[in-house]
Amino acid sequence: MLTVEMLQQNTQLSGLTVEQFKAIAEMSQNDENTVIGTKIGALHGQYDNDILSITGVAKNAGEKSYDYLKRVLNSYKADHDSLKETKTKLTNAEAKVTKLEKQIADGTQDESIKQQLKDARTQVTQLQNQLSTKQKEFDDKKRELETQLQTTHVDYAFASAIAGMKFKANIPEGIQKTLLSAAKDEVLRRGTPEFQQMADGSQRLVFRGADGNVLNNPSNNLNPYTFQELIMETSIKDVIDTGKQQPGTGTKPGSQQQPGSSSAIDLSGVKTQVEADRAIEAYLLNNGLTRDSEEFATQLATLRGENNVSELPIR
Repeated sequence: MLTVEMLQQNTQLSGLTVEQFKAIAEMSQNDENTVIGTKIGALHGQYDNDILSITGVAKNAGEKSYDYLKRVLNSYKADHDSLKETKTKLTNAEAKVTKLEKQIADGTQDESIKQQLKDARTQVTQLQNQLSTKQKEFDDKKRELETQLQTTHVDYAFASAIAGMKFKANIPEGIQKTLLSAAKDEVLRRGTPEFQQMADGSQRLVFRGADGNVLNNPSNNLNPYTFQELIMETSIKDVIDTGKQQPGTGTKPGSQQQPGSSSAIDLSGVKTQVEADRAIEAYLLNNGLTRDSEEFATQLATLRGENNVSELPIR
């Protein structure tokens, strides 16, 4: 969201009045609320599809995503409760065997007691087999669910990592998808993804190598590699447009375009200002800028102007 303070720091907007700054900031706030609402709705839709594909349990008509997830989880709780019930029965049967064995050891010769002991031992064996089977089924289902959820989270992280990436010219979309898929597979062969819980409650995605150690990036102060950093070390790096000019284009060899250059981002496919702003923001964020920085606001305004975003319909 653009604030009045951020706008006032932009020298290119120095001719605007305070009222105009406030109007722009208010429009930015309203637009962000709309975008957030749209993203939340889309995210819920993704969650619903993932829950269905993972569990096979369909969402009821009119059912909220939260209630849907709660109902699905309760079905797994039922499996857990059944397992717990079998364990209780086994404990009781084993206690009965112990009691009957003591009675016989104390000299009881009653044939009915001996038969009860025989029956109790048979029940213990049956319950042990039943418990073993249920435990394996529960563990297999739990492991499968955890694997599928992990895969889903990794897919989201990958989608976020490639957002804003621009391929070099003349590479068909079909080839782009193939190259991205190959890059993803290459990263996952290099390291196993792991989501770590941070002190502030957030999660961080890291990758562990075959030796079990977290992969750290020597080019980034040995911080854990991000998904995007690993992607850019795969073979795909040769076909991604990083904004670098080749010798002979009128610039010095090795010079690099800054995020504020219109040739560094392709907005040819967008149809509205909202779509354009999303693409520009994603591009700037992926270039290391933060929303609260002066440079972010400056580059956003520059890219909007150079790409004539204001001439598009708002939505």
